[in-house]
Amino acid sequence: MEKYLKANIVFSKFSRDYMALKKDLPIRPSEMGVLNIITKREGLFTPVMIAELLEVTKPMVANHISVLEEKGYITREYSKTDKRSFYVIPTDKAKILVADTESKLNEKLIHLEKKLGSKKFGKLISILDEAKEYLKDC
Repeated sequence: MEKYLKANIVFSKFSRDYMALKKDLPIRPSEMGVLNIITKREGLFTPVMIAELLEVTKPMVANHISVLEEKGYITREYSKTDKRSFYVIPTDKAKILVADTESKLNEKLIHLEKKLGSKKFGKLISILDEAKEYLKDC
């Protein structure tokens, strides 16, 4: 059992330290996930599409959209065919925040890659991605 205790500690500390990189955000990291999708991917996104991409509930995305709209990061563009449906559109304020945040986080990841080396860094990302999928099955 000792190895699982150590694994728990390592994962917890890594997660805490990684989240600390986002501590200066004016919004929650989960809200930043919404902005990343609508600013960095091609196309228009509905709340349902965002929830599916983030693998979270629709009510959570609805809450994020309300907060982001209130803070001036998004607007709604209602569908011409279905007046109940809308697309989430980033404002210039959102685009600037995403670009600035991406730049700062990439600096940290570049530093990590230099310390680990490209091969280990790639392996770390691959293992974490694979582990994330396995944990979904639990």
